[in-house]
Amino acid sequence: MKKTKPKVSKVLKILSEVYWAEIGAIGIYMDQHTKCSSMGYEKFAEMLKKDSIDEMKHAEALAERILFLDGIVTNAKHMAPVENQNDIVDMLQLNINIENEAIERLAKGIATCFSSGDHGSRLLLEEILKSEEEHLDTLKTINENIKKYGDQYIVAHLM
Repeated sequence: MKKTKPKVSKVLKILSEVYWAEIGAIGIYMDQHTKCSSMGYEKFAEMLKKDSIDEMKHAEALAERILFLDGIVTNAKHMAPVENQNDIVDMLQLNINIENEAIERLAKGIATCFSSGDHGSRLLLEEILKSEEEHLDTLKTINENIKKYGDQYIVAHLM
């Protein structure tokens, strides 16, 4: 069995942490997708489904990178969907929080990869970061528009 180098070990740790967060986001966004779809918020539901699929692609790429570095893809505790969450404003706020945390985690991970000289992992995390920033921007815009225009915005743009 190979002994993992300390620098690689740090990178594997951050890749695993990002992987677990992505797995949690997949479940939350898919749960919200089905709830919103059943409540008639079809456009919002489709956006959540797309975001969930994006997170799934991120998780897959992370798992592949972990295996490439001779690491082991492990499962760990991650965030789970809120069972009684049925308000889209609450969902938006939760998702904004998730994306903010992801961006912070990714920024730290990018710095770790850079200092460890693992530019392949750094590039992967940078690509994921761009995607998370796009998700956050969209969520913030929807949230701001709901605050400005209320139910009119919800009916016109999320149903």
